[in-house]
Amino acid sequence: MILTTTEESRKLDRKAMEEYGLPEAVLMENAGRSVIELMKKRLSWKGKLVTIVCGTGNNGGDGFVAARYAENEGALVTVLIIGNEEHMSESSKMYLQVIEKMGMHILHIKTAKEAEYDIEKADIIIDALIGTGLTKGVTGEKADIIWQINADDRKTVISVDIPSGMNADTGECPIDSDCVRADYTIALGSIKRGEMLWPGTFETGEVLCSPIGIPDRARSEFPVNLVEEEEIARMFPCRLPIAHKGTNGFIGIFAGSAGMEGAALLSGQGALYAGAGKVAIVTIEKAAKVLACQIPELMVSSIGKPEQDHFTGDNAEEALEKAKAYDIIAIGPGLSRSPETMDFVEKMVKSWDKPMVIDADAIFALKERNIELKDCPGFYILTPHVGEFAHLTGLSAGKVEERRIDEAIRYAVNHHAALVLKGAPTVSAMPDGWAFVNTSGNPGMATGGMGDTLTGIIAALYGQGMKLWEAAVAGVYLHGYAGDLLWMKTEAGYRASELAEMIPAAREKICNHDLEGKE
Repeated sequence: MILTTTEESRKLDRKAMEEYGLPEAVLMENAGRSVIELMKKRLSWKGKLVTIVCGTGNNGGDGFVAARYAENEGALVTVLIIGNEEHMSESSKMYLQVIEKMGMHILHIKTAKEAEYDIEKADIIIDALIGTGLTKGVTGEKADIIWQINADDRKTVISVDIPSGMNADTGECPIDSDCVRADYTIALGSIKRGEMLWPGTFETGEVLCSPIGIPDRARSEFPVNLVEEEEIARMFPCRLPIAHKGTNGFIGIFAGSAGMEGAALLSGQGALYAGAGKVAIVTIEKAAKVLACQIPELMVSSIGKPEQDHFTGDNAEEALEKAKAYDIIAIGPGLSRSPETMDFVEKMVKSWDKPMVIDADAIFALKERNIELKDCPGFYILTPHVGEFAHLTGLSAGKVEERRIDEAIRYAVNHHAALVLKGAPTVSAMPDGWAFVNTSGNPGMATGGMGDTLTGIIAALYGQGMKLWEAAVAGVYLHGYAGDLLWMKTEAGYRASELAEMIPAAREKICNHDLEGKE
């Protein structure tokens, strides 16, 4: 499913009407009907007092259609209309006339006070007040109506396309304004970016999407996609009966330093549980002594002098020689940010001509040494969190969060590297300008070592035959899904090593479409 900006949503509608000949009225009919139909699995309409709050844009027209279908399902419907009705489209006027001819209870109101009784008595409120065209904060009577809708959290609130008052691109409510807090949002034609970005995810409730009859091929040119489980399941390679450890990837992880051995261990653990055939950790001798035999299946070796606390540039030649055996390498977790270690990273990145996952301290070195990835010979996946990405780009963390999708795409395109911008939500952006917004994961994963584990997972999936972009997208989803299995037991307190142990179960559930544990 695509994620669209406001302008892209308009473009999709125009394309449906102009290229495919679908009249606006047909799209509106499909939209309003889907609001009622999609909710039938989640609630019963029969006998419920339903108040539909409609503006005078096309969002309100969708509400008029929804009113008809709600009544057909046995609901007792009241429609409230506020705004300048001269601004209604012909389609909206037509559907208003239909419910007028049905004798439905319709109130044309000018003040919030006039809406108070019908909002207060309702079991279900359908918010069709303001759509995606909002350019400023809601004020006046409409703002007061939004306050009334939000006043009683015992009511079920369903927003049509987007919660009224919310910015469809950012998910934010303008300063000194408010937006509807919905229990459900029925996105129409496409899911809007703001519905997947904080704080929009708090306002939208559960998001359901209706294609409203627009052909799927009309969506093919829109570059931002919401990751769906079925797509991830198709990415995982099948294990053939003749498979062996050599056919499932040899992963090399250059990680760890004195006192930061755990990061290397977690990366290796992530790779093992994600199904890698063989996993080798290459580190300094001091760290290797700590890591040896922690997990028997990990091959631990060291380079450099016994007294070293971290990698140095002098170690790069030996490291590159070792790396010849690996299908993909990961570099960065627990590496240290010493100048000598940055020398090591620079030499590795500029010399390695195979796939490389770059994380943590290695990302820090990219910026400090002005390493331009598009001039380097390898193929790269970067996995920064917001702080690391802010340092890498020179942006503030706040600016990154405001535009996390666009900034991730911008970096990936400009530097010819795949970028996994971790956070809520994680965005995987590709050099061709396409991006994938993750839908798994939870706040319980906000703890140390989770990113190290993800680094190992991504490397392991590539080693098993996935394309580099697939390994990034599927790795992020698998990582989050494993966290979701733990989240069902406890909201906080589980560790990265526990998450790694859940990866095989998560993979099995994804591949078998077993959703029972997540319902």
